[in-house]
Amino acid sequence: MENTSLARYLDANRILLLQDVSSKKRVFELLGELLAKDLDGVQATQVSAGLLARERLGTTALGEGVAIPHCRIDSIEEIRSAVIKLEQPVDFDAPDDQEVSLFYALLVPEEATDEHLKTLASLAEFLSEQDNRNQLRNCTSAKQLLDIFARTSDKHARKYNSTIHSGFTQ
Repeated sequence: MENTSLARYLDANRILLLQDVSSKKRVFELLGELLAKDLDGVQATQVSAGLLARERLGTTALGEGVAIPHCRIDSIEEIRSAVIKLEQPVDFDAPDDQEVSLFYALLVPEEATDEHLKTLASLAEFLSEQDNRNQLRNCTSAKQLLDIFARTSDKHARKYNSTIHSGFTQ
């Protein structure tokens, strides 16, 4: 994986810091709106429905208050993401029974299988680190949250790439 930076898929306009959301369904509606923003031919309801359909196959909650909702849309060419950070978590059927307050959603082109899986793996690893989750939860602005993803996941990518490259040269 040449570039595992998670910030490259994210834009400050697709980050939402909210006080309160009433339900899991509302989270999907908001994610649909964020992910469809500025996309020609893609409707928020289409994205929300795709996220919900994927969720019905099994929860995208990782535990520790984090979820990675994702789905494929055939009318896009690049992966894009959105983040919602809640002050009050919602029930999301997490494996550890904790409610979720941090959502990093991915919208993936239909044929982006390899990149999609690598991105999900990188994202899951990044969000599994408590320090990363704490930094994200302490953000008070979209720019601050985006900067954390850029700085921390870029550092993670450099570490990952140097490990891979040193492994090949040995």
